[in-house]
Amino acid sequence: MPSAYTCQLTGTTGSRFIERAEALGTNMSTVDVIVIGAGLAGLSAARRLKERGASVTVLEAGPRVGGRVYSERLRTGHVVDHGAQFLSDGHKRLSALVDEVGLTRVARATTGRHAYFSSPAAKPTLAEDGELPLSFWAKLDALQLDWRIGRHQKRAGQAKRASWDTHSAAQYLRELAFTDEAYRFLAGLLEGELCAPIDTVSARELIEQAVSVGGLQGEADSAQWFLAEGTGPLADHLASVLGASVMLNAPATRVHPDADGVTVETAHTSYRARHLIVTVPPQLYRAMGILPHLPEKWQRVIAGYQPGSVIKTVLVFERAWWREMGLSGSLLSPGAICNAVADTSPPDGRTGTLVLFSTSASGRRLGQTTREAERIEKVLEWLRSVAGPHVPSPIAARSIDWNANPWYLGGYASRRGLGGWTDAPDLFARVGNVHFAGTETATAWRSFMEGALQSAERAVDAVLAAR
Repeated sequence: MPSAYTCQLTGTTGSRFIERAEALGTNMSTVDVIVIGAGLAGLSAARRLKERGASVTVLEAGPRVGGRVYSERLRTGHVVDHGAQFLSDGHKRLSALVDEVGLTRVARATTGRHAYFSSPAAKPTLAEDGELPLSFWAKLDALQLDWRIGRHQKRAGQAKRASWDTHSAAQYLRELAFTDEAYRFLAGLLEGELCAPIDTVSARELIEQAVSVGGLQGEADSAQWFLAEGTGPLADHLASVLGASVMLNAPATRVHPDADGVTVETAHTSYRARHLIVTVPPQLYRAMGILPHLPEKWQRVIAGYQPGSVIKTVLVFERAWWREMGLSGSLLSPGAICNAVADTSPPDGRTGTLVLFSTSASGRRLGQTTREAERIEKVLEWLRSVAGPHVPSPIAARSIDWNANPWYLGGYASRRGLGGWTDAPDLFARVGNVHFAGTETATAWRSFMEGALQSAERAVDAVLAAR
């Protein structure tokens, strides 16, 4: 059955577009489905389509596959993940892919005490794994916050409070919390996870995110493992199955859907297909020229999307010196230049690796330093200010600013702004022959690698049903 929006995509413009491509002297490549974006969602969707007999072309703007999954082998031999890294046993699709590729899971270090700084100037509070680094009354408050948010999650599929979408997540938490200590702890934790200031996203966005990952406990359990070989081999494996169907350095410069299909133009070639699956982040839709073909309310919501702000700095040391201090390597410091730290040391125990996250406001602050070497020095300076001057110099270091990359403009996921759920509850539904995937569009584990794979399944099912 034609989509309700099909009428917006018909007319003679499509024919003129094809004529323009032919006039440029390009070869019109025709396939069943075009996929824009060679991240996990795009590659997984393309493989599923190919396995079901469809011809497919994947257009990737950048020079590599993987999207926001990006692993690198450093000169020291260490493999580090600059992008998405962690997984849990609850990530069923991702776990199956890990097993298919034959990668090695490494459990995150939990031995030792975690450090929490309630403010950049505060002294650290240390807690064992599973304990809240809060005072007695703040712990009770945090537990009641978790319980009340959980109740709201259960109501998310029913009649929803309009105020949840017009009030910021910060206002929402303020109304629920009894103590400032518990509020600041949970707000700092959530800003690190959302990669966006909680006063720029709605309470509804927060609740919907929690629903998609199984609640705050699901979020807490989402980083049980990382991979010794990095997550990059997952994308490489999917791409190897697709072979020449993946086109690198081929950014889509214009997308035009019409009644019979979709035409996508790159700098050198035009592609024609019956269906299109868009898997890139919403903040890139405008550059591809796809926004004018979407419903007006969708355009407004996408224009107000909050790109996730994240800089990930990886420091490799000759030894895991923090373990000698009885620390786990896990640290939470809202408002600092690095608001979270995790231990991702290799399993052989001969060296130590820390991953330092600068997300939300911290990411924007560190992002003012555009040179990578200078960012690393600032991160080291901050680390020594909280751990002591004895912190040694790393034997290798990298710092990747995802906001500065023109092919992503942020990571690890983007968020709807205030009112976005009310204005476009059906955002990312099929529009004519255009389908949407990518972790932002997922209904389960949104903003995770698992969500990217889930979104690919949904988009492929819709394409096959339409065929």
